[in-house]
Amino acid sequence: MKTALDVLLLFVALYPVVTAALWVSGGIMFKLIDERAHEEVPAGGWPGVTVLIPAYNEEAVIAGSVRAALASDYPVLEVLVLDDGSKDETARVARDAAAGDARCEVVRDDVNRGKAERLNIGFTRARHDLVVVTDADAHLHPHAVRHLVARLHRSPMVAAVAGGPFVTNRAYLISALQVLEAAAVIGLIRRTQSLTGRVGVVAGVCGLFRRDAVLAVGGYDDKMATEDIDLTWRLLLAGWHTAYAPEALVGMEVPTTVKALWAQRKRWARGQGEVLHKYLTTTLRWRHHKMWLLSFESVLSLLWCVALVVSLVLAVLNVVLGHDLGSFAFGLAWGVAISVVATVQLLVAMWLRYRYDHWGPRSLLVASIYPAIFWIASAVATLHSQLRAVFTGPREKRVVWDVPREQVGTAATAGGPPVAAQPG
Repeated sequence: MKTALDVLLLFVALYPVVTAALWVSGGIMFKLIDERAHEEVPAGGWPGVTVLIPAYNEEAVIAGSVRAALASDYPVLEVLVLDDGSKDETARVARDAAAGDARCEVVRDDVNRGKAERLNIGFTRARHDLVVVTDADAHLHPHAVRHLVARLHRSPMVAAVAGGPFVTNRAYLISALQVLEAAAVIGLIRRTQSLTGRVGVVAGVCGLFRRDAVLAVGGYDDKMATEDIDLTWRLLLAGWHTAYAPEALVGMEVPTTVKALWAQRKRWARGQGEVLHKYLTTTLRWRHHKMWLLSFESVLSLLWCVALVVSLVLAVLNVVLGHDLGSFAFGLAWGVAISVVATVQLLVAMWLRYRYDHWGPRSLLVASIYPAIFWIASAVATLHSQLRAVFTGPREKRVVWDVPREQVGTAATAGGPPVAAQPG
């Protein structure tokens, strides 16, 4: 029994250290090998691009997204606002924001079909072979589309490119923590995954896709909690590569209340669990061996969250019952070591991100508590939603727009966008 507990504690202690080392080294390699200071014009010139903005009851924020998309420094652009049966004035506000620009069309449907099906309709309506998907509360940088297209055209095997999101509503403690998460966790992971051509999620906040590749794998699945992760995995299983373009900036608003953050994390965790339920056994086949690293990392992160909670419970019981005070001392020593590792990871992330995003002091002030809060939130969401979804899979009914929208449309102004030293 003691040997099993020792193995459990060893796994809990070493997993974050090993993954941090992998992400840090991968991020540095990506910086040296793959990251470009300026976009390269594709052979034959810039191809046409369609931007899809799905929306449901987004009258408070849709105008900024439409204006930002139309302000893109890109020669051939189409913008489709896909109003999914909104009950407010989303369609009217979007048309007013377009101000008669012929490149923009607001597609209004009285029937609420859900985000996945709405995007599938958008892909079939798109006039161009390359399609950018973004959110109704996101703001594309003027050069974002160019960087996405330039990255995709480096290889005919790349079917999708993830953009580089940055947090705009930074005036709150919770959002300041997510600034660190976007850079020190998400940014480093995507840089590392991009080196292998296996970025695990081309998120809906900003991603460029080959239209024919998406339609060939069946588009978005409207029963998946996270339709973007599901689509990314199906593209990878079909033999395509996915990449990351951190210089393709997109401003995004993140949850600023515990309730909204918890709803978001539950959905992310459930979506990852559903993807593992659907595709894990498929990825284990030899012909998909290039996905083994992505699959194993997803499984190990799930197991680590479970092991973390179990080890914490056992450690507390040991201390309370007075059986083994050594586990308490081990926990303190591990906490110190992890703080050092997290600090190194954060410093590397700051260095890699600084050219695009000059962090404010608010985010740096919460850096000391960030790792603990991030891990606890991830572990609880994993146990609550992901673990169950791994066994049950996706629900039978279509997923609707059930994520609460906070009225933070003006929060970006309060916090201010980052000072982006954007090349190009």
